Amino acid sequence: MTNTGQMICFDKETGLAYRLRRTNRQEALVFIHGFGSNQEHFRFAFSAPPLLEFTLLAVDLAGFGASPVPPGFSFTMHDQALLVLKLLDTLQIINFHLCGHSMGGLVVMNMAELAPGRTLSLINLEGNLTPEDCFLSGKVAAMSFTEFTTHGRKELERGFRLAGMKDPAMRDYAETFAATNSKALYKSALHTVQDSALPLVDKLGRINNSCYIYGDKNRTLFPAEKLLHDNGVPVFYIENAGHAMALENPRQLYNTIRQFIDSKHPGLFE
Repeated sequence: MTNTGQMICFDKETGLAYRLRRTNRQEALVFIHGFGSNQEHFRFAFSAPPLLEFTLLAVDLAGFGASPVPPGFSFTMHDQALLVLKLLDTLQIINFHLCGHSMGGLVVMNMAELAPGRTLSLINLEGNLTPEDCFLSGKVAAMSFTEFTTHGRKELERGFRLAGMKDPAMRDYAETFAATNSKALYKSALHTVQDSALPLVDKLGRINNSCYIYGDKNRTLFPAEKLLHDNGVPVFYIENAGHAMALENPRQLYNTIRQFIDSKHPGLFE
């Protein structure tokens, strides 16, 4: 298959939009975005020197980015995971390293549970592990769908645009959130909050070759951090970054991801 690293492609069977760059490596590094975002959140991965040897795939989840809302879709993290795995099958990607940001952390954890024999590593970027992690999705889930669509969404978007006047990462987020389907946002928020009530830190600790990464600005802010250390999950911190570390300090983030994968799979790229 040809290299499509800077092109958005569409899969007819799943309806998912994605960006793919193939190399001669059979293993892929798969990126899953967070709530209100899309695959563009990981755009700097495709030019990151530490990742040049990887086949890279960044996906727009159903209802996000350029991916339409499938008829009758549930928007559970489990069903999003099933859909991405179906895309991987279509692309003939057998084994993969998973990297999920925020809500996407829930999706990749479901993928690892559904396909443990194919999951080589799991990197969780400030994924939702406890109710305290569900800051924005919690706000949306606290509304009725009518409240969200009539005024709640507009108020949130106004706040994002104001914050974006000083923060480039928030300006980026304001654009992706505004382009996301309302039904996808609302139902995803409900399921994110629902899943966060589960013992997710324990679950992450049971997934082979998993780690968790925080933006250094968020160090000690969330109760999951201590739980991760207590459960023996490797935790890393990205300097000069908050939640949007893939935009705020992509150089250190992708170096950290490469170093983690190399530590768990020595000789993979020899």
